[in-house]
Amino acid sequence: MRVGSSGAGKSTITNTLLGNDRMRTGEVRASDSRGRHTTTHRALLPLPSGACLIDTPGMRELKPTGEEKPDRSVFADIDALAGQCRFRDCKHEREPGCAVRAAIEAGTLDPDRVANWRKLRDEVDVAARTLESRRGRR
Repeated sequence: MRVGSSGAGKSTITNTLLGNDRMRTGEVRASDSRGRHTTTHRALLPLPSGACLIDTPGMRELKPTGEEKPDRSVFADIDALAGQCRFRDCKHEREPGCAVRAAIEAGTLDPDRVANWRKLRDEVDVAARTLESRRGRR
């Protein structure tokens, strides 16, 4: 299955794998060199290799449900640093003795990676609280 953002090139890749232009594709925007949303339906397509592929419209948004168990290995480096912080409840923002901030300042940890880690952590936390609240009302 091909899943990704609108205009990411899923149908272009599908056509390449098929060896013909079966799926409709659009031109890339000149203003930002990004693709345009073109696919409007799902299609199950047999590939020449015998495998099957599902081409889907682009995803506008993916959100956690609150039941996810994130793969801790993805951000194991940040988790390990967080375990070295002076305070167990460190938010890695302004607290003294923060190992995560120290690594960013030392240039050994990419601040964008930490931002992605925070965003995922926060989204999963909000979704889990929302799910728990819904279950509590039942």
